[in-house]
Amino acid sequence: MPRTRRRWRWALPAALAPVIALGGVASAATETTAAAGHDKVVYHHHRPGVGSPCEGLAGCTFVQLTGDPKTGPSEAMFTLKAGTRFAPHWHTSPEHVVGVSGTVLWNVEGHKRYRVGAGDFLDYPGKAVHWGQCAPGADCVYYVYDELPYDFHPAK
Repeated sequence: MPRTRRRWRWALPAALAPVIALGGVASAATETTAAAGHDKVVYHHHRPGVGSPCEGLAGCTFVQLTGDPKTGPSEAMFTLKAGTRFAPHWHTSPEHVVGVSGTVLWNVEGHKRYRVGAGDFLDYPGKAVHWGQCAPGADCVYYVYDELPYDFHPAK
């Protein structure tokens, strides 16, 4: 029986490729095209202390980059103050995370602890319980792409 070779292709969310290409620089510029379903340029220059507070988590702010997290796919940039912990929780959507600066010690239930730093990528399925902490010493900035509307469920 002849062997067949599978070719894997995966597409990066529009704002993910520039962050990776910049090697984790704390700002990212993105240009999207109508072919990708976007018709505008999105640029975010990270400035410490700028952003909306994360609901229920002191020491966390975020900037919504694209999409509407209430209705569909969305992209956001999060900042955690050094040492900030986030409790076990899960989301319906798979999450795609890219570290921009600092180091997040990220736990995914049933897997090892991941050190997500500048330029690192972490992807986990929807409903995966996860928790972690921004390592002491420097604030943590990371990018998140959610494929589905955003929801938050504390783990019991």
